[in-house]
Amino acid sequence: MLDDQSAPGARDAAGGHAAQAPRARANRGALPSPDPVVADSARLRLGAFRALAAAQPVSQLSETAPARLTDDIRAIDAVLASERGELALPADALDVGAALVVLCDLRTAIDDLEAGLLDAAERVGLNWDVIAAIIGIPADEAQLRHRRLRGRQLSP
Repeated sequence: MLDDQSAPGARDAAGGHAAQAPRARANRGALPSPDPVVADSARLRLGAFRALAAAQPVSQLSETAPARLTDDIRAIDAVLASERGELALPADALDVGAALVVLCDLRTAIDDLEAGLLDAAERVGLNWDVIAAIIGIPADEAQLRHRRLRGRQLSP
């Protein structure tokens, strides 16, 4: 946990922290999902930054910060729900195709954010063993991932 902060509702029936193993990586190159309790703790830790960002005009945010990230994710989720018959508005092939385009755009934005955070981790003195432990992959894989993300940003 970050700063020994626990997330509300993150306790099991006995009052202890629920121990949940991270989900396995679906494919090579994907990062493992963090333990939900650790992820909630990280969200709590970043609350002050979230509030500061919300108070800033969009033009003052980093170019890599996707202003519509949440809206895009909700729209994609709604297309999936619609396709499953859970919404009154039926999704068609163009809707699913549009959701895939938006997802690719989100992935690019997330990759840019990840590269920036890996750069920041180095600047604040984290070594690759620590960075790798945080993201749940071996150090050499973390460095290779960083190089690939940086290469993608430099490509036209």
